[in-house]
Amino acid sequence: MGFIIYGNDDSPVIPLMLYMPAKIGAFGREMLKRNIGTVVVGFPATPIIESRARFCLSAAHTREMLDTALDAANEVGDLLQLKYSRREQPRPSLGWMSEENLFQD
Repeated sequence: MGFIIYGNDDSPVIPLMLYMPAKIGAFGREMLKRNIGTVVVGFPATPIIESRARFCLSAAHTREMLDTALDAANEVGDLLQLKYSRREQPRPSLGWMSEENLFQD
C-alpha cells in the first residue's frame, strides 16, 4: 500500500508512521469520517518526527471490517500524501478464503 509500518508479530497494535506532525489531526479526522477509529500519537509521546497512527486488531473483527479499514487507510493515505515507502507493494494477502472456497471438494 505504500505505508511504513512498525510493530511486532506478537502484538495486536499496528503503528502506521505518519511522520508529519501537521498531519496527525487530519489523519484522525479523515479516518473518523470513514467510521474508523484510530489513535493518533505525536510529540511529546513520540519524537517530533515520528508521529503515528495506531490500529488495534481484535479477534472480534471480521474480514469485511479489516478490508474496510485497509481501504479507508489507503484512501486517506493518498489524500494526505502519507505513503513514504520506496517499495511498491501489492495489497497484502492475509490468506483469507471465501466461505464458498472452504467448503468445496
